Amino acid sequence: MTEEDFRRRAEDFISDIPYKKLPYSGRNWGHEWHSLCSYHGKLKPSIAHFLVKEFTKPGDKVLDPLCGVGTIPLEACLQGRYGIGNDLSELAFVVTKAKLEKPDRKLVNEEFEKLSSYILNNVDENWVSKEIKKISDFGFNGKIPSYFHEKTLREIICAKDFLTKDIKGITPQRALILSCMLHILHGNRPYALSRRSHPLTPYAPKGDFEYKNVIEHLKAKIDKSYKDGIFDNYTSGKSIFSDCNELQLSDIDAIITSPPFADSIRFYMQNWMRLWFCGWTSTDFKEADKVFLDRRQKNNFDVYIPFFEMCHRVLKKNGIIILHLGKTKNIDMAKELSERAVKYFDRVFQGSECVTDIEKHGVKDKGGTIDHQFLFLQKKG
Repeated sequence: MTEEDFRRRAEDFISDIPYKKLPYSGRNWGHEWHSLCSYHGKLKPSIAHFLVKEFTKPGDKVLDPLCGVGTIPLEACLQGRYGIGNDLSELAFVVTKAKLEKPDRKLVNEEFEKLSSYILNNVDENWVSKEIKKISDFGFNGKIPSYFHEKTLREIICAKDFLTKDIKGITPQRALILSCMLHILHGNRPYALSRRSHPLTPYAPKGDFEYKNVIEHLKAKIDKSYKDGIFDNYTSGKSIFSDCNELQLSDIDAIITSPPFADSIRFYMQNWMRLWFCGWTSTDFKEADKVFLDRRQKNNFDVYIPFFEMCHRVLKKNGIIILHLGKTKNIDMAKELSERAVKYFDRVFQGSECVTDIEKHGVKDKGGTIDHQFLFLQKKG
């Protein structure tokens, strides 16, 4: 793509803001698999849809090196591109793998039968009681045993042991089952295994303890995912578990990503129970501020210098970057990142959308973000 064409498309995108129009502006617009597992901080699917549609073409390699639960690379796959998603969170990696490497339903059924047998054969074993004792005082908004009926918790412990033994080497079919399990782990609707809590962040539970059968609830979620998902133009992609700066890729046509916003929440705390299920211990939570970008960028945006070095290395000649960013009253994130990118990329265009009146899940966003910014960069040389 020439710089002139890239700039024209960027100007048209910002002047039109297509994702604000019906039906794309609807809260629930998007492919069913965008909701494979709820996740705090997920990019709106319609934004991802138009960024892929307007700035890439079928067959392109589209990389999101900070992909969360894979919203951008899934949109790439759904539109006939080769979507690649990378993240350093086990939760994000697993859900992205399920979405981008969509397993055959027959393989999922076979894996689900193995899981069901494992739960039934182990639920009353002493090792399960020992595991529950280990987590009796673990949790942030509440201790884990306070969320579940005792029998349900025993089944959850069995499922956790079966599904998370090898996260990095997980198969697509197991990733799909694990993603569905993570989705139903907590929430405020009948599908959830927990007492009444919140589907995004596991706030302290309320209500009576009620036994929820893990096998039955998990099967219902899997069935719904395959029933509602349409994959007519889908192209399989790839999920990677890595520090983004260490990615070993080449010939990428476009990088489209939404880094953690300035003054953003700690995503790992908002998703703490699902990360626990994926294997996190109290030590992992204590060390997370040193690892994840949302905390590291608070000290200095220079953490993005190696990020742009990586982007320049993996992109094709004239390859593009589109960054979806968050501006606060005190931090102009597009300005900060432009300054760090200048050695490797030309700043082609920048636009923004005021979001002070946007509602999230029925509550007006009271956070620090005042604008969503779009920064369009193109590789030098």
